[in-house]
Amino acid sequence: MSKLNFIVMLFLLFPSSSLAQNFSVKGNTLDYNSIVDGVSFDISWEDVEELKSTLLKNPKISKLNLTSKGGDLYASREMANLVIDFELDTNVIEECSSACVFVFLGGNRRTMQRGSKLGFHQTTWKASNIEAYYNATKEDEGWESVFDFASWIVDDTQKEVLIDFEYYLERNVSGKFAIKTLQATSDDMWHPRRKELEDAGVIVE
Repeated sequence: MSKLNFIVMLFLLFPSSSLAQNFSVKGNTLDYNSIVDGVSFDISWEDVEELKSTLLKNPKISKLNLTSKGGDLYASREMANLVIDFELDTNVIEECSSACVFVFLGGNRRTMQRGSKLGFHQTTWKASNIEAYYNATKEDEGWESVFDFASWIVDDTQKEVLIDFEYYLERNVSGKFAIKTLQATSDDMWHPRRKELEDAGVIVE
């Protein structure tokens, strides 16, 4: 079982509580806000389904406003695929950090409201989730010990970094900037200034 399939399975068993209140349509603009009543919800697979459904029901939508502190990496990648497929522009309001950045980069025209910020850091995998994944898949994967699993993690991590790096290049973000996003830890979010974001091709007016 792949990591992606495992995460989707967990979503089906334990759906998030953010619900569709994250989304609101205003003319040709769709607002996505995962900070509801001061509570920050993770981007989830539920959001993926709601985004797709909303776009199909509202073909005139051409812009996606984003306010989020991030969430599930794989769900964010799928949201980004939808943004690309529907050829949307993206815009940051207040904050778009962590996995939210992948959704933002899917936009054709990418803007950021004055006073807002984009936040970058290395991807992470919680120890409890690693343990759950190992216990659920070790027989199928043939891991005879945690050392076999650790070896797999090294290979998988390198593949994930390459996927992210290729995505940055696909979205015309400079390679130098993409490398810098790997330097900030999850506890040390990097918020580049607007000029650096523009020079790197992250913001595209």
